[in-house]
Amino acid sequence: MRCNIFIYLFIILFSFPVVGQKSEMFRVILKDKGNTPFSIDKPHEFLSEKAIQRRTSQGFAVDDSDLPIDPEYFTQLENLGAQVRTCSKWTKTIVVNINNPDIKYSIEQLPFVESMTKVWEGDLSLWQNENVPEIDFLEKKDSLSDNSIVFDNSPVSVDDYGFALTQIRLNNGLPLHDLGYTGKGKTIAVIDGGFENVDGLSDYFDLSHILGVKNFSHNQGHPFRLNEIHGTTVLSCMLANNPGVLIGTAPDAHYYLFNTEVGKEEYPIEEDYWVAALEYADSLGVDIVTTSLGYSSFDDPNMNHSWDVLDGYTVPASRAASMAAAKGIVLFISSGNLGNTQWTKTTVPGDAKNILTVGAVGRDSLRASFSSWGNIADGRIKPDVMAMGQGVAAVVPSAKIISTSGTSFSTPLLAGMSACLWEALPHLNSLELMNLIKASSNKFHLPDKYFGYGLPDMYKAYQMGQAMDIYYPDSPVQQTEAFYVDYLTNILYMEDFRDKAKPRLMIYTLDGLKVFDEQMKTDSYDLSFLQKGMYILSLGTAEDSYIQRYIRK
Repeated sequence: MRCNIFIYLFIILFSFPVVGQKSEMFRVILKDKGNTPFSIDKPHEFLSEKAIQRRTSQGFAVDDSDLPIDPEYFTQLENLGAQVRTCSKWTKTIVVNINNPDIKYSIEQLPFVESMTKVWEGDLSLWQNENVPEIDFLEKKDSLSDNSIVFDNSPVSVDDYGFALTQIRLNNGLPLHDLGYTGKGKTIAVIDGGFENVDGLSDYFDLSHILGVKNFSHNQGHPFRLNEIHGTTVLSCMLANNPGVLIGTAPDAHYYLFNTEVGKEEYPIEEDYWVAALEYADSLGVDIVTTSLGYSSFDDPNMNHSWDVLDGYTVPASRAASMAAAKGIVLFISSGNLGNTQWTKTTVPGDAKNILTVGAVGRDSLRASFSSWGNIADGRIKPDVMAMGQGVAAVVPSAKIISTSGTSFSTPLLAGMSACLWEALPHLNSLELMNLIKASSNKFHLPDKYFGYGLPDMYKAYQMGQAMDIYYPDSPVQQTEAFYVDYLTNILYMEDFRDKAKPRLMIYTLDGLKVFDEQMKTDSYDLSFLQKGMYILSLGTAEDSYIQRYIRK
């Protein structure tokens, strides 16, 4: 079954050239995906059942972007002497490795090729390791240590969180755990750089919750043995479960671990490996993807990105990230640690649309000076939201707890809490969940270029989500504790805010586009100007805010 589902992933090839042979990799931009033998009417041929169910349950359709590239394109490239390294069906790209410059000219003449961009150069044989499984599906065995907590609906003592208490408390995630929401039933893909010795940390990790591990990069080796610790520390922010020492934000979620980094190199090819991992995660049916990676400068300065590409579309990795929500995935990406540099802004793919780009604060809720900030090329503010990223407690491969800093750690902390929130509010789709998280944040009504919407309050998001009516109203009036809309007249009436000064009304489409933003001057407002469709209404002041779904018939 799995071979049939992922038949198109023959693209990850590991036949290496002879030692010392220099080569180049090019990203081939396709004009189209050709005459693919797959059909959206038969999605089981290229998507897992879980991926299909995730789409349909959230109201998203399998579309042409999901169709794999025509295998004939790969055949023609290989017949010219190119070695296919990876590809993307979402961005219509194929990355090839060539060791003869004449091959590049021949590829450019192919009728389906739009253009080519060099993304790597070097000696692939230096990274050779032939004893690596394509994907390691770990055995499902109970590896909980004797003192680990099995969460139920009973409140957990704050003392059990140990060094992790502040980093979950800052976003008010403890009440979700107290209610028994710890990520159960949710699957998170971690796309990162190396997961050294994860399998040796059973005192902290329930290894039965790690569903699979895969290496997408040409730095061949098992992700647990790449001598790269970054992914291990990132994972510990979510999965750790050692009471009295460290408890992560989603200890009962399940995880896939994907390595896309090369290690001692920095080339744009890592972006292509990242996209391949994202699409693979989609095909497996994951709910949430968290990634603490970003790209702006490379070993070859001629390949560096510039500010003007930060629009969520120009760079293929950002374009792919922008598509994830429409597949039913909530994607968290670190904002970056360039706030003190000349660059200052987020990096690729943190500029993507319809994701949550996460910045970092300290335990005092003040922005960490390194946290990237600023308006990007198309005017949007990044980061979107904030979490604790300074002085974060995390596990390293030696099983020691360290204090570490970076948006690399604020991102998984929030991703884990969001898994708990989604467990509690399963009726929400990916876009609604992201909008709810933003709406719960402390700067939602006054976002800025340093904090975005600020610090989400996850318990507040839970309360707001419970109050949202997810069905068409049975009567002409749909009422919350703060305001209601008369569906016969399409007039919004305020209740709790009548005695408060100038509450602010903001209206969003379900894909996050703000279509209205104005302070109320009376206790009612006519919404007839809106086109037919579904909207999120947010009404509030700096002290209080409420959210409600509104259907304009």
